[in-house]
Amino acid sequence: MPERSTRIRIFIIIFLIGIIAFFDYLTDMHHRRYHILYQGFFFLPVMLSGLWFGLRGALAASMSITLVLIPSSIIHWKGFSPDDFNNIIEMVLYNVVGGTLGALRDREQVKERNLRESESLAAMGRAVSSLAHDIKTPLMAIGGFTSWVKKHTEENSPCQEKLDIVIRETMRLENMVKDMLDFSRPLELHPEEGDIAPILRECLAVIESMAQERNVTIRIESQGDIPSVLLNAMKMKQVLINLIMNAVQASPEGEIVTVSSYRKESQFIIDVSDHGCGISLDKRESIFAPFFTTKREGTGLGLPIAKKIVEAHGGHMEVVDNPEKGITFRIFIPIASM
Repeated sequence: MPERSTRIRIFIIIFLIGIIAFFDYLTDMHHRRYHILYQGFFFLPVMLSGLWFGLRGALAASMSITLVLIPSSIIHWKGFSPDDFNNIIEMVLYNVVGGTLGALRDREQVKERNLRESESLAAMGRAVSSLAHDIKTPLMAIGGFTSWVKKHTEENSPCQEKLDIVIRETMRLENMVKDMLDFSRPLELHPEEGDIAPILRECLAVIESMAQERNVTIRIESQGDIPSVLLNAMKMKQVLINLIMNAVQASPEGEIVTVSSYRKESQFIIDVSDHGCGISLDKRESIFAPFFTTKREGTGLGLPIAKKIVEAHGGHMEVVDNPEKGITFRIFIPIASM
């Protein structure tokens, strides 16, 4: 919503509350029917706030009206007379109506946003799939011909180094195309019951050499009784390798990346925690968006693919700040539904 439009709407709500309260205070208490009329008018700014600003806006308006009416109720208090009781009921109703309407509006906005995101991701997936297929064949040809030329070039030739660069960059582009295809394809999980511990050990074996080069320690922790869960081991390993690799890259030398798994009620949780500089709030909402990346060589598809895999398991992902520094990527997988 544009900032100017927001200010205008806030002004309208404040004006309505003020003008209704003004006439209500000017009206003599003997003209009971006018007070009932004005109290009814107070529902208008409450409903507008709920429709325009959701739960917080509706509660802000209803609480403001309550605070405006309290002095009048105290001044004309008659010891729980029918009028006093009616005033109390009215103030409670403002907040109940505001909270209900605001909550409903927030829920509808979430549904609308999820629907738009789904439609956008579906369209993007089709475009990405088409583009990736068009790029894949030329890349394979470039890589194949370059390797052939390298084999037929003298070992001490200055062209060898340049050919190696072409091969490395071609491989990097092929990995990008693979990520694009993984993102665009529908997931077929075929989950099986298993233990997360061997999956974590395999992930550690893949990333350990990179962590040693960066002088970062990876520590795996299991808390309590870890249940067997239904999951696709290959896909979940892809998620964890991506998250642990990101954590290692984000951590300074000498730091520790912690991967902990535990059960909390009906949820199986995996935390991947780093001690890096964290993610600013303005970027946090975008990190799961396709092609958003802060890395020079990143594709911006690692986290969206990880999120897609976790959600296909019926779970979800969160990003939380660590008490000292760094962030934690938290994976939730429901146990009861598996």
